[in-house]
Amino acid sequence: MFYKVFNYHLKMRLLWFAHRDIKHPKAGGAERTIYEVGRRLVKLNIDVNLVTVNPGNLLNYEIIDGIKTYRIRGNIRAHLYVKKMIKKIDPDVIIDDMDHAVPWCSSWFTHKRVIVFFRHLHARSLPGQVNIVLAKIITFIEKMYPYIYKNNTFVTESDTSENDLIHLGIKKENIIRILPGVDLNLFHPGEKTKNIQLLYFGGLRKYKRPEYAIKIYEELYNEIKNLKLIITGNGPLLNKMKEYVKNKNYNIDFLGKIDYNELSKIIRESWVNLHFSVTEGWGLSIMESSASGTPSVAFRVPGVVDTIKNGYNGYLLDDIDEFKDKILYIIKNEDLFSNNSRKFAENFTWDKTAESWYKLLNLE
Repeated sequence: MFYKVFNYHLKMRLLWFAHRDIKHPKAGGAERTIYEVGRRLVKLNIDVNLVTVNPGNLLNYEIIDGIKTYRIRGNIRAHLYVKKMIKKIDPDVIIDDMDHAVPWCSSWFTHKRVIVFFRHLHARSLPGQVNIVLAKIITFIEKMYPYIYKNNTFVTESDTSENDLIHLGIKKENIIRILPGVDLNLFHPGEKTKNIQLLYFGGLRKYKRPEYAIKIYEELYNEIKNLKLIITGNGPLLNKMKEYVKNKNYNIDFLGKIDYNELSKIIRESWVNLHFSVTEGWGLSIMESSASGTPSVAFRVPGVVDTIKNGYNGYLLDDIDEFKDKILYIIKNEDLFSNNSRKFAENFTWDKTAESWYKLLNLE
């Protein structure tokens, strides 16, 4: 395998199309990956140019840890600017980030190399999120990927997503797995709270099923003295969940979206992380929890199955009724699960992830 050699004065120019960047109010795991990989590629002498959507409250251009970030107002307008931005940047390589289902179609406007970053199949998470017409349109668009990106390399993160691509019609030889990392310095084990504390952190959207966290709390409320539940994150279900517990004598804190330093402290202090999503591209929050020495209990769903070794750093379950007993078992064996969780997370680092991307970008 041969790699191009670029001297210090002749940088590779990378153009990365994505719908959000790390400063977007709705930034999540996908944007974390772009940021962590992008800033490391900059240090490896790659000129990283990120084109994304401006939600209206951010600068149209800024450099974030070396990543040149161009923001365009409006999702549709951002897609219409693809050809213009390719001409402006004149990249050596392009990444079409598919965290959102609508493709960037970069390969239609250039003969330069285009890599498609496929996160997960959106069709699974659409019910309840969008109306039925839009859901059908997005599902149809995803089925068109093999025609839009007929000869392109696809990068994905999980076994499930790789299989989804194959079922869509992408050739297996055109798919490369690059695993995400986790910040092992920021997310590290620490002392747990004196009283048992459960944690849900992530988006408060229907397909994430965050309301199940309250259901689990209620089942354990009379069995664990002074039990506390912390719920972080924002989303359309926040007010509904707050309203449900308003007149109840529950020890539940809704913290909204908090910064990474505060979040890392809360994760390592918690005893069990709860996860209820119907699908994920990759369970980044579970990896951050494991790195913090906090085991997770989650549904056995796509993406999540890659981040929990059943019975080791948590449990994968098929029914909500199974959660209570597994949580109680983890609490009784907290030290064992906490140590296992950290060991599991140590296999994943952002440096390894960035190195894999660097090698892919430099392939002949």
